[in-house]
Amino acid sequence: MIKADFIRDAALPDSRLRKYLINLSVIIFVGAIFIIGKISAAQTISAPDAPFKVGAKTYNLSQFRGRKIMLWLFSTWCPSCQVGLNALSDKQQQLKKSRLIIIALENYKNGGYQGPTIREFVGKYGKSVAKSPNWFFGNASAELARIYNPKRYPDIYFLIDEKGIIRNINDAPAATIDKIINFAAGKNLSK
Repeated sequence: MIKADFIRDAALPDSRLRKYLINLSVIIFVGAIFIIGKISAAQTISAPDAPFKVGAKTYNLSQFRGRKIMLWLFSTWCPSCQVGLNALSDKQQQLKKSRLIIIALENYKNGGYQGPTIREFVGKYGKSVAKSPNWFFGNASAELARIYNPKRYPDIYFLIDEKGIIRNINDAPAATIDKIINFAAGKNLSK
């Protein structure tokens, strides 16, 4: 690629040619950025397999392939997590009807802070979903946390389609509940 400085400093006989070459290099640069952005936006990211615990039983994320999943990593002390569980509980009928599996996992070591137990957290903010068949409440393993939450966010979720492709990464389910409902219903996530 021709640098604009080189073109500007070059002793070109025609200033129109110099302007043309400068504009052309800018257009090529902007076009390359646009194309790279489109390619990366179109790429798909497969959800890596990782273990987690629900009670004494260990599961792997791959066991849920073929189903839409919301993998939610939360901390029981986190206010947005508390409100998020309440919002998801309020939409339980829609989520259950759409067959969305919600794997709600306490962050590894609760994100480094003490808080209520999962049982207390669910009992206070999501009692209506505590025993729902589409909900799995458990604990993230160190491996799952390393893969899905290396920056140790207190509240992060992943929407994973039936093919195991991550379709959305977000936080604060209460603030993004429409995106979760749209994903569960098979609608466009860009809305």
